[in-house]
Parts: sequence; C-alpha cells; structure tokens
Amino acid sequence: MISMDVKTIIKGDFSKCGEQLQSIEVSPGYGAGFLTRLVSFQSGIAVIIQNFFLHGAGKIRLFPVKQMPPLIGFFIDLSGIDHFSYARPRIPLGAGFSSIDLPEHDPVLFVDVTANIPVQTVSVFMAPAVFTRLTGKSSNELTASLDYLDTGIKKQKTLMRLKNIDFAQKICGYQAVTSFMQNPAETLFLEAKALELVALQLKQLAYLTGNTPEQQVVEHRAEKIAFACEILRKEMAEPPRVLDLARRVGLNHNHLTQGFKEMFGLSPFEYLRVIRLETARELIASRECSVSEAAYNVGYASLSHFTKTFRKEYGINPKACGAPSN
Repeated sequence: MISMDVKTIIKGDFSKCGEQLQSIEVSPGYGAGFLTRLVSFQSGIAVIIQNFFLHGAGKIRLFPVKQMPPLIGFFIDLSGIDHFSYARPRIPLGAGFSSIDLPEHDPVLFVDVTANIPVQTVSVFMAPAVFTRLTGKSSNELTASLDYLDTGIKKQKTLMRLKNIDFAQKICGYQAVTSFMQNPAETLFLEAKALELVALQLKQLAYLTGNTPEQQVVEHRAEKIAFACEILRKEMAEPPRVLDLARRVGLNHNHLTQGFKEMFGLSPFEYLRVIRLETARELIASRECSVSEAAYNVGYASLSHFTKTFRKEYGINPKACGAPSN
C-alpha cells in the first residue's frame, strides 16, 4: 500500500494543472493512462473521463481544483476505486460512490485505488447558471437537498435507492467511457450520456429526499402488502391462493411476490407458514389448545406434517411448548 499526493503521479507540472479543468496524464513511473480526459461542449457542460491504473494499491490525497466560477459536478465510478474519504460522511446516489459535488460541500480528501486495475470514472461539470437553465432549479435547492440527505434523513430511516436507477447509472457510465475510448471524435453520444447521467442522479436524489411519484408508488405498494398480511393472518386456516390474494389487494402476482420479498425476505407462502407456526406455538404455549387442535386451527390438515414442520422451524416438538397430552 502506498500513500501519496495526487500531484506526485501527474505527468508534468502540477502547478499548471490546478487552475482549471484539463486533460492530465499519469506519470509513467507510477502507472499509465489519463488521470483526467476533458471534453467540453457548447451546451455549457464538460465531461471528464478517468481511465488509468497505478502499479501499486494506494491512498491518494486529492487537491480541489480552483475554478472561476465554481462548478457543480456529477460523478460516477465504474471500477478500480475501493473507497472515498470525505471531510464528513456522504450518502452515495448510486452503487459504488456516485455523488453530486458542489463548492459548498466538503470535497473528497482521499481516494483508495486497487493496484493494476483500471480506474474508470465519469464526471459531468457545469456552472450553476447552466444547471438552472437545464433543470429549472437553483444550485441552492440542490445544496439543500444534499445537506438533507447527508445529515438529516439518514437519522430517520434506512435509505433504499431505486435499483433500476442504480443500474441505469452504471450502464450510462459504461456507454460513455466505451464510446469515448473507441471514437474520441464522436462527442454527440458522449454529451447525451452526460445529460442522462445528470438526470438519473437528480431523480435518485429526489426519490431519497422527497415524495416523488416513484416513492408514492413504493409507499402505496407497502400499504397493499400490509393489507395482504392482514388477510393471511385472519384467514390462515383457509387462505386464498396467491393470485386471489393479489387481486384482493390490487396488485399483480409479480408485484405481490416482490413486495413480500422486499419487506420480509419471504414469499407469501413462506410468510403464511411462519405466521401459522407462530400462532400455533402461542396457542399451545397458552394451553388453549391441544397440539392437534392448534394445528387444525391454523390450517394444517395433517398432524404429522405440522409436527415435522414445527420441529424443523423451532428445533423441538410441539408438545414441548406446554400443551396437554392428546
């Protein structure tokens, strides 16, 4: 493991690299490739692609680029990076370390890279005025959303990003890098992918911090899954089929099954088995029922099957819970 300043691995004079965004190569003594490869567009956005590797694993200290005016950056890493160290904890907007960086936010201090594994990243930069023109939002609104995500919302609940947006970000990043490496002169596709990446990260941020349509769908589905659970508990002795249950709560079969998996890690049938056994155990332990009565009350037609299932779940025979002998 090596530890060094980023200026150490730069080919050329670092003092000339710190005033503005530009293309920078890696010194041959430390690795190969471009630490930054800059492409600018008339739309006011700039794309920086990193595609390099180092001969050894390392923790690299980064220096903020001095820019006038300040720029907003949308970043996604694709490979080769193990960890980012920020001055304060940051919540990523995608799988890996995808993030939005603003001048008002604490910058990245260190980055850990893997030896001889290509570091590939895509960053999209724009001035606040360009951001407002493209999105209709101010950079202050963006800063407030990121602050809320990083310092406030994480204390309230477990965050779950939209997986389809995570996946779309990765695909978008790979397409941008691949296209540029194969044909650097073909910039129209790269610009389109840059704008797509910005849109995806803003959509993920909106989902994590606000009541977006996607979030409403997820919350509405959770209510329907809760209703399905209530039906199964009340009708566990003669439960509806999965398709019938889905129709009764207003979901299709796939959404019902997916919802149970997301909330409980179980299929509807597995959930039914668990609540049946829990209810039977409570009935037996309270001595309200014999073992056979408890099994029948929760929907088991076969006492031997119930006993086998109960023993597999709890490691003991039902009678050991305190039921009177049959």
